[in-house]
Amino acid sequence: MSKLQHLTQLTMQLLCLTKTDSFRVLCARWFGWVLALALSHASLGFAADTPPAQSAIEALQTQAQQWASSHPSFQGRAVHVAPIDNRIAVQSCQQTLQFDQPFPGQASVRVRCTQPNWQLYVTLNSGNAPAAVARNGLPAPAVQKVLIAKDLLKRGTLLTPAMFTATEMPAPGMESQLINDPKLLVNMELVRDLTPNTPLKTYDVKTAVMVKRGQEVQVSAGVGQGFLITMRAEALQDGGMGEQIRLKNSESGRSLTAVITGPNAAKLR
Repeated sequence: MSKLQHLTQLTMQLLCLTKTDSFRVLCARWFGWVLALALSHASLGFAADTPPAQSAIEALQTQAQQWASSHPSFQGRAVHVAPIDNRIAVQSCQQTLQFDQPFPGQASVRVRCTQPNWQLYVTLNSGNAPAAVARNGLPAPAVQKVLIAKDLLKRGTLLTPAMFTATEMPAPGMESQLINDPKLLVNMELVRDLTPNTPLKTYDVKTAVMVKRGQEVQVSAGVGQGFLITMRAEALQDGGMGEQIRLKNSESGRSLTAVITGPNAAKLR
């Protein structure tokens, strides 16, 4: 009970004690009505002062718009999150969501949460896309360009465009998860087996590991500078194309850093 309600109660009790018995009965009823009304207003006031918590989807949309406002791919444009497949349960994130665009040129954006730990791919669209209508009057499923595997591809396969065929097919709820540009397959590998005629999705691939820890790497120096020196070194960490890793010279034992240029190959910076 607030100080105001408590003071009101004491005042009414003192007033009621100073009157006749019949007046005290009426006073008690009036006092009960006034106190109930005060409590009701206090409850309504508290509820009005407490803003409703955002749902997980609303929080994702808000933070996505904030991120897009400063990202070169979306800067200056009003964006919205495309509808998410209703089979995917979006958990509320206790931290600020992290956004990145692992596939440049596509509207597919990766959303990551650290507490609890999860990640999701969504599409950030500009404006409102008109819904197509089928002959039966219901919304027609979206037709999407996709890359489908020609043959069975095993986990760990280094991908090339020749392994896929481009086609179009309905993909309701999967727009943000499909890879449709063969150029994006460069230096990518599968993280799971892919059966024939299966569309390739963003969560099927990762940056290929060109050098693994403990492997021997051919390191070159002086490329484009009029001389060329090569040496053998042991990789001290895994790395993908273009990444800088630490190595150990196999002859001198000295540590060095180099940029990966291909499978088991690197060059000194």
